[in-house]
Amino acid sequence: MDSSEQASASSSHSSTTTDLPIITSLKPNEYIKGLNEEHITRLTKDAFKHFVDYTKAELQLTVDDCQLLETMNKATTEKYVQMNQMSQRLMKEMSKLQNTYADFSDFIQQIEDIHEQSIQMEKTAKALDEYSKYLENKLLTAINKQGLE
Repeated sequence: MDSSEQASASSSHSSTTTDLPIITSLKPNEYIKGLNEEHITRLTKDAFKHFVDYTKAELQLTVDDCQLLETMNKATTEKYVQMNQMSQRLMKEMSKLQNTYADFSDFIQQIEDIHEQSIQMEKTAKALDEYSKYLENKLLTAINKQGLE
C-alpha cells in the first residue's frame, strides 16, 4: 500500500469509527491533521470547562466555609456576651452577699460575746450554788452543835 491508499483506508476507517462526515475538499493527510486539531480543540474546551467548574466548586466551598465560620463566630460571640452578663450578675450578687455577711458579722460577734457571757454566768451560778450549799451545811452543823449543848 502506498501513502494515498493508507490515507484513504485510514479516512474510511476513521469515518466509520468516529462517525464524522468526510470532507472531500481536504487531502487525506490534511483531513487527519484537521481532525486532530478539532479533537484537540474540543478536548481543550472540555478540559477548560471542567477546570472552570472545578474552580467554581472550590470557590463555592471556600465561601461556604467562610460563611460557616462567620456563623460560628457570631454564635460564639453571643455565648461570650451571655457569659459575660452572667458573670457580671454573679459578681454583683457576690458583692451583695459579702456586704450582707459584713453587716451580719457584727451581729454574729455580739451573739458569740453573749454566749461567752452566758457560759461565764452559768459557771458563776454553779459556784454560788455550791457555796450556798456549803454555807447551809455549815449553818446546819452550827445549829446542831448549839442545840446539843
